[in-house]
Amino acid sequence: MSLQSEPIMTSCSIKLSGNTYEIKCPAGEEKSLQRAAEKINEQLTAQKKKYKHLDQYQALLLASLHISHELVNCQQQQNHLHKQVSEFIKTLENKPQYDASLTEIDPLIKNDA
Repeated sequence: MSLQSEPIMTSCSIKLSGNTYEIKCPAGEEKSLQRAAEKINEQLTAQKKKYKHLDQYQALLLASLHISHELVNCQQQQNHLHKQVSEFIKTLENKPQYDASLTEIDPLIKNDA
């Protein structure tokens, strides 16, 4: 038995390629799902304008390929940045700690200069 509860699901209306669909998604993710549908529609329109000879299916394939390519590039960039941050943290962890007590001036020593 799992201690994790299932996410609360909600319905969301999205429009894809002129058709409206009722989609279930986790509560709170409706806006991102709608934005994803907008992205698909934008790419579909762009592919249809660029390649007028394509049918709907072919345009959808190219749109999905374009969006997937963007996703892969973003994931690669995120992984690269994560690696850079991890390496930076390791360098900070390996630096000697600054000990403020070593730089305190002994009040008994007088500087006559």
